[in-house]
Amino acid sequence: MKNFLIYVLLLMGAVLPSVAKDRAGHIIAHRGYWKTEGAAQNSISSLQNSYKIGVYGSEFDVHITRDGEVVVFHDDDVDGIKIENANYADIKYKRLKNGEPIPTLQQYLEAAKPLGNMRLILEVKEHIQKSDEDRCIDATLKLVKEAGLTNRTEYISFSKHACDYLVLKSPGAKVSYLNGDLTPAEAKKAGYAGIDYEDKVFKENQTWIKEARKLGLVTNVWTVDDLNDINYFFKQGIDYVTTNEPVKAK
Repeated sequence: MKNFLIYVLLLMGAVLPSVAKDRAGHIIAHRGYWKTEGAAQNSISSLQNSYKIGVYGSEFDVHITRDGEVVVFHDDDVDGIKIENANYADIKYKRLKNGEPIPTLQQYLEAAKPLGNMRLILEVKEHIQKSDEDRCIDATLKLVKEAGLTNRTEYISFSKHACDYLVLKSPGAKVSYLNGDLTPAEAKKAGYAGIDYEDKVFKENQTWIKEARKLGLVTNVWTVDDLNDINYFFKQGIDYVTTNEPVKAK
């Protein structure tokens, strides 16, 4: 009996690292891996940190300025300056919490080039004017193509208009909707590659993950930091988990 228990423990030791490694390929770092010294949300350092810890992808947010510069930043304003209505010069010298400048998308993509095959999960933020969302998407797709990162970039948005425009302008691109108000069947009909919903949406609609799988849609849940919840969603068959705690999650 003792020898059998030792055998089981050794077997578990062989299996567990493999399981952990497999889960890392299903984790997305929310705004990059920023919960570490010297990093900040949506910074180039948080992007690079995501690669270092070996996760599937690094999520980030983009807006476009009035004069056409796409910048990587979460909020729609910088120190009270509305990005959509400002020129790039108005925010160029602003700094993130770690002292890094707010990156342009072009700078961000350049930094991403050497980071293996890690996916870039690009969120097009909602703009006041839908025409500005269109401008943002047109400029973004051009920059991604010029950087040679088309195959590594996936797109998400709370704006259905933005998702529809992405599907129209970039056929075959992986586009997932964030807002949570479409059923899997409705998302499939819209031409999206997946649904990327808040945890409470999936908990309130417990059949949606299975329905999405049957329809060939990718599923992702955000933003889940508690290990019990992370384990719950993987047991439910979720494809990806977006988290502020990627090291813990993987």
